[in-house]
Amino acid sequence: MKTRKEEATPIARLLGEDGTLTIGWVYQWNTSELSILWITGDRTIAHIDPPLCPETLARAKSVTTDSVTELLGTFSTAGSATLD
Repeated sequence: MKTRKEEATPIARLLGEDGTLTIGWVYQWNTSELSILWITGDRTIAHIDPPLCPETLARAKSVTTDSVTELLGTFSTAGSATLD
């Protein structure tokens, strides 16, 4: 039986190029999936606070691989990134 997404908790802020403006929030669902709530039109991430730990990304990728987990995985290892 597949677990349904029922509840999400914010686990990190996504900061824009100036390093201070919050442009989005990373949420972790009860299923371990990750999602982003964008709060500005800017989709260029310069920093994530706090950084996502490898275990969090691995749990999310074990459930589903989508553009969000790919972006956050890339960002965690390569610096700034943009979701189109």
